Amino acid sequence: MSPESLVRELAKAVGQDAVQAGEASRLVYSYDATFQQRLPDIVVSPTTTEQVQAALRVASRMEVPVITRGAGTSLSGGTIPMTGGIILNLARMDRILEIDKANGMAVVEPGVVNADFQSLVEAEGLFYPPDPASYRQSTLGGNVATNAGGPRGVKYGVTRDYVRGMDVALADGALLRLGGKVAKNATGYQLYHLFIGSEGTLGVITRLVLRLIPLPQVQRTARALFATLEDASEGVATVLATG
Repeated sequence: MSPESLVRELAKAVGQDAVQAGEASRLVYSYDATFQQRLPDIVVSPTTTEQVQAALRVASRMEVPVITRGAGTSLSGGTIPMTGGIILNLARMDRILEIDKANGMAVVEPGVVNADFQSLVEAEGLFYPPDPASYRQSTLGGNVATNAGGPRGVKYGVTRDYVRGMDVALADGALLRLGGKVAKNATGYQLYHLFIGSEGTLGVITRLVLRLIPLPQVQRTARALFATLEDASEGVATVLATG
């Protein structure tokens, strides 16, 4: 497989404007928030699920590795193309498709930035609690792929607790639609749980169904001082027990 043939096949599959092969473009996607850096062979930036599927079919046929990437805020090196291959950049898939206030659900694409999403739903009187440290830059797809948490996880839980469904493109381009916009989904295998925290190793998330809760009426920051670690631990346990 030559780089030229890979570029040619991907351009036919997803469109020339979604394919970047210049050295400067590849350098931008060669690192994340770690100190690791490796150049990919090519960058593909799709805007639709169909383009993601098409890119994966090409990669599968030509036996080229694919590394899925959102905002690149990872501290685990999960978006570093250690052996080259294709960086599948989902940042352009950034649409909020639906805010369903009646059912407390939202449908979004993976490139939506967490902070932008929070601002929008809070304006509707709703709340999406997961708040990883990088929430002003990180994307919801990346949050789900890493099961991101944050300080509010102690009270509200982490990303896993707010995912109700997803669309996932597999390595051969096949699409799975898992879960859905329901509060209770007790029959059959809950396959979407496999993809939460899998860091892109099982498939590419192209659409998410997320649970929303009512916006808290008041938020306050408090500080408490303790003389010993044991006292601090007991204080935390007491606060949580009071509800």
